[in-house]
Amino acid sequence: MRRTRIALWLAVWLLIARFHSITQAADEWIDLIRPTDPAKYAVQGEWTATSDGLVTNAATGSRLVLPIKPAGEYDFKVAFTRRTGRHSVGLFFVAGGKQAAFEVDAWGQHLAGIQDIKGQPITSNPTRVSDQTLENGRKYTAEVRVRRDKVEIFLDDKLLTTHRTDGSDLSLSNLWRLPDQQSLGVGAWESETIFHSVAVRRVSGEVALATTTTPAPRPLPAPGAKSSATPKSTSKSDNSSSKTTTKSATTSGRAPRVLLVIANQHFFYREYSEPKQELERAGCVVEVAAGRKAACRPHQGTGEGADGGVVQPDLAIADADASRYDAILFSGGWGSSMYQFAFQGTYQNTAYNGERSVKDAVNKLINSFIQQDKYVCALCHGTTVLAWARVNGRSPLAGKQATGPVLNGPAGNYPGYRGSATPPSRWHAEANGARMVAPNSVGDPNTLVDDVVIDGKIMTGQDDPTAREMGRQLARALLAERGSAK
Repeated sequence: MRRTRIALWLAVWLLIARFHSITQAADEWIDLIRPTDPAKYAVQGEWTATSDGLVTNAATGSRLVLPIKPAGEYDFKVAFTRRTGRHSVGLFFVAGGKQAAFEVDAWGQHLAGIQDIKGQPITSNPTRVSDQTLENGRKYTAEVRVRRDKVEIFLDDKLLTTHRTDGSDLSLSNLWRLPDQQSLGVGAWESETIFHSVAVRRVSGEVALATTTTPAPRPLPAPGAKSSATPKSTSKSDNSSSKTTTKSATTSGRAPRVLLVIANQHFFYREYSEPKQELERAGCVVEVAAGRKAACRPHQGTGEGADGGVVQPDLAIADADASRYDAILFSGGWGSSMYQFAFQGTYQNTAYNGERSVKDAVNKLINSFIQQDKYVCALCHGTTVLAWARVNGRSPLAGKQATGPVLNGPAGNYPGYRGSATPPSRWHAEANGARMVAPNSVGDPNTLVDDVVIDGKIMTGQDDPTAREMGRQLARALLAERGSAK
């Protein structure tokens, strides 16, 4: 009898010990610093392994994939210090088989949140959290907790936001695409950053080091990007995170070239920076032109950041040769009024009236692009430049479907406008025969982030929230054209 009790006690003890071992294993943090070889797993930027952690330089979209593929519920925690820069640090996670990003100090607006949700970035989805500025030189801890029905994000152990989801509405922006869509990752945008610790803890399901994680193919650095890393492979990577798959330009021969035109005074910074980022991320070469090859100053409060956002253009418009490019894109901001070739009115801000020689050069350039059957594009108030251009005596927007901003333009004298106040910017296109789509009518009617209209080789974007999608759409069009020509 005594032996039976002892045997029973031992069995119970073993069962308890086994249960404790399983529970303890489930609670253990898996260190991802040591098994992550930067030479093997870096996707973009220069990464080095140091005694303090993994360090990236201030490259555009610098990121690496981590050798782990979680399937279930887990916690993903990263300690980091942003040493330089003013843009976001990101954790790339997987929930329900879909990748997404938790970013902090994002979009030049000090935002934090999850992106993308239903194709919407932090700026326009419900996880948006304002006033999340990272202090350079300070150490932070970011954490993503993935559960069966929700994702929670933390910064320094403070819950920032919760998103109820099974993962089906998540996607990873094309800016951060990873070669393995089931793995975790980390990244930093144009900011030298050290990741002191990177770890994962299983809650349920399978979370283990993935010895079969696909090594990251390193694309050729986008011209103009700050990364100087030597490419190891130009193999294309699959990207299902965006609505339309974008193939890397480096797999299709010469990269498409885009001439991005901004005003010397009062361009809209985000309408310059965000299309440029998207185009370069897709592998396009972007050169910046202005009326004069001199400092270009943006409107204040348009995403320019603490340094003022002054841009030094690569060339003056008069020196641009359409044969060198595949597309031209006019950025918005009231300053783009200086390029309106046939506009007969005047503006109270004399800088907006422009110079006749510059307007002539702009119109000649637009004619050259159209004659060469290349993309001619404009964003927000930049659509007024196309409206007042003249090709064989007509506006290139005449008879074309187009969009434009509903907000009023700059104060001035508008011949032919019958209203009692300053007209909305879209009036310029309407007055020149464009077939204007209803505001916010493209794609999701609840947002204007996707309001890009393409009619032949004419592409117009509604407003500054559309800037990023404008760059994406143009990149897709150019890459598709390049692919069909092979």
